[in-house]
Order: sequence, then C-alpha cells, then structure tokens
Amino acid sequence: MPRSGSNPSSDVRRVMRNAAVAAMLSDPTGAEAILFLSDVEVGRLFKAHLIQVIGTATLSNLDLSSTREEDAKRGGMTNRRASEFPGLSSVSAANIERYSLVLQGRLLPADDFCKAAGITEQKLSEDVASCRVFTVEFESNQYYPIFALSNLVDRGDFAKVVRRLGDSTGWSKWKFFTTPSESLGGLTPLRLLMREEVERALAAADDFKALSAVFFSITRTTPVSN
Repeated sequence: MPRSGSNPSSDVRRVMRNAAVAAMLSDPTGAEAILFLSDVEVGRLFKAHLIQVIGTATLSNLDLSSTREEDAKRGGMTNRRASEFPGLSSVSAANIERYSLVLQGRLLPADDFCKAAGITEQKLSEDVASCRVFTVEFESNQYYPIFALSNLVDRGDFAKVVRRLGDSTGWSKWKFFTTPSESLGGLTPLRLLMREEVERALAAADDFKALSAVFFSITRTTPVSN
C-alpha cells in the first residue's frame, strides 16, 4: 500500500482531484452532500470503496497479465531491485511480484480487509477456518485477496471453489483464481464465477488440484543431482 505521510504525493493529489471531478459530473447533489461529512468519514468511505473497485479490477483480470509481462521484462534487474527493496528477505522474481501485489492493494492485511468487509478479525479467522476465504503469507505476515470482497461473485460459490482446492497453499490458490487458462477459453476461474459458471470453476479446481498433486509427487521422488 502507498506510504502514509503528511504531504500527499502529486500522484495522490491527481487521483483525488479526478475523483472530485468525477463525483460532480456523475452526481452533483451527492457530491455536495459529502461536504457535510467529517474529513475522517470521507476518507474512510473513499478508501473502502476504492478497495472494492480494486477488487473488481482484479476480478476482471485487468492488470495482472500486464504486471507479469512487466516483471518478465525486468527479469535481469534483480540486483538493482535489491537496493530498491532493502526490507525484503528475498529479491527473487517471485517475491518481488508478490511485493508488487501488496503495494497495488490486491492483497490486504487483516485490518484493511476487515474494515472493507465490515467484519471483525474474529469473523475473518472463522471465514478462513471454514474456507470461505483464503490467506497468503508474505514476509511472515498474512494477507487476504481483495477480490474476495467483490460483489460480482457470489460468496457461497467462491467458498465452494476454495474448499474444492483443498490443502493447496495460499499462493497456489491465488495463482489458480487469477491465471487465465487455455482450457477455459482464456478465462480465469474468477471470471467463470462472475459469469455464474460454477460447475466449470469447480471442474477447473479439480484439475488444478490433481495436477498439483502429480507435480508434488514428481518433485518428491526425483533425486537431487550433486
């Protein structure tokens, strides 16, 4: 997530200015009503809705492919990146991509996720335990996929697919939901859920889990050469 500071960056100022213009153009009366809210309430509401919109963008797979392509192009820049991200325990391509997802707000810490979902951390823990949502670990911290907040996907259907993935790792589940598949006509399982094609998404989860099991079996039985 962007760093906090007393003076917002020019990028943030531009975003806020554009948001104000969009509000006036879409609903002048509603925009004027915002002036009667406290600064804290306006900030809270804006951040909550921004999180939901980012979740919808992730659901639609708008920027994930371009992010991967950009990371591939910069594959030879790992040494320079080491100085850019001194706090990371690893500057591998995979870890940097995960860091990018956190910075983009596609993965949220528990506190932000709970605020956006309107739930307590206790309820979030219960949802994770019942496989209604999953978590990924990054730098020893737990993060939650923002697309789980989208109202474009039925929460019950999403939970069915998460459960079907079984004990797959959190990152494997992230990859499953967000990666387009040729067998799905270039769609992601998230897109299938958005189109209410639940059975196809469940079948894809079965295939993914089976393939992961085969891969694990091969890696476990293949001897390591000296």
